[in-house]
Amino acid sequence: MTRARFDVTASPPAPLETEGAPPEPTDDLTTDERWLPPRGPHLPDALGVLPLAAWIFVVLAVARLAWGLREADFGAVVDPWRVGQVVLFGMPSAVSILLPAALLTRHRDAPSRLRAVFIGVVLLASVEGLRLLGTPLEPFFEWLTPGDEAATFLVPSALAYQVVLNLTGAGAVAAVSLGLTRERRFADRSSSWPVSAVLAVLVVLVAVTGIGSVSRLSYEQLPLTPTVVAYIVTTVVLNVVSAASFGYLTATTTAGMRAGEDPARGWRFGALGAWLVIGSLATLGALGLVPSTPDSASLLGNVFLLIQGVFAVGFLALLGGFALGLPRLDPIADEDDGGASDADEEDARHDAGVEVGTPDPSSG
Repeated sequence: MTRARFDVTASPPAPLETEGAPPEPTDDLTTDERWLPPRGPHLPDALGVLPLAAWIFVVLAVARLAWGLREADFGAVVDPWRVGQVVLFGMPSAVSILLPAALLTRHRDAPSRLRAVFIGVVLLASVEGLRLLGTPLEPFFEWLTPGDEAATFLVPSALAYQVVLNLTGAGAVAAVSLGLTRERRFADRSSSWPVSAVLAVLVVLVAVTGIGSVSRLSYEQLPLTPTVVAYIVTTVVLNVVSAASFGYLTATTTAGMRAGEDPARGWRFGALGAWLVIGSLATLGALGLVPSTPDSASLLGNVFLLIQGVFAVGFLALLGGFALGLPRLDPIADEDDGGASDADEEDARHDAGVEVGTPDPSSG
């Protein structure tokens, strides 16, 4: 019997060329480089590469913190605890200025594709910058509209300036919420009403505590002149409007998180930050109703710092949500992609036995 013999030293035959087959990977690529996961064109490869516009907001945020430290009165000896307090109180403002930087870093086409979100974060950053001008503009406001004789610290033009800034800030948060709502892909869950109920309670709590704080003012030391009344009313109304805008943001991010929107971590961070912010606003309002005594002053001060820290963490979480790519955008399709999709659909219909050129029954 003759046994077949195989030459194992011979080189393997060349592979057959198949029409339409993808090209073979070259040898100069490593295994990890061959199978990198695809990424959309709107997400950069690394967060460290910031566009020029993002760097502008980063510089402004650092300048905001530096301005706060410069305006603080540290005395002859700089106390690290005092420095930490100044940074803590200035953190929400600085983070608000960083929001456009995070958005532009993850979505460089945000001005055209995320117009509402982009306008909202830019307005919010602008408001925080304009707040710093309030102190240098005080002499101008006093010259423009002198303060009330009964309450010299209340200058009508300065009060109007703060009202405009607060309303603009609330509108900016609402614009961000509206933009995020438009970019959602999935419907809300049927059990979303408990979240709305809790948020409504928090907003009402802010309103009630604001009214309660006003009712405790000493009207003998602060007479009810038109300027004082305007100050009291606007303070209560603006607190409610601010809480309502963050309530809208909380409802939007929570609904997106529960519906499974992408990126999941971005929606989680956004929801966490929004809940911390509105919860801190409601808790600060309730804390204002607690009477302060010499024995409880130290404890109340520490509780106030704790709530302020939670408030700052909430803004940091919102920043983290945008840094993680919130919200997700679909890649922009090229013209060639549409042709390829039409060809694939034609092939699928041909395989299904439908004669080419006949109308698709599902197209209506």
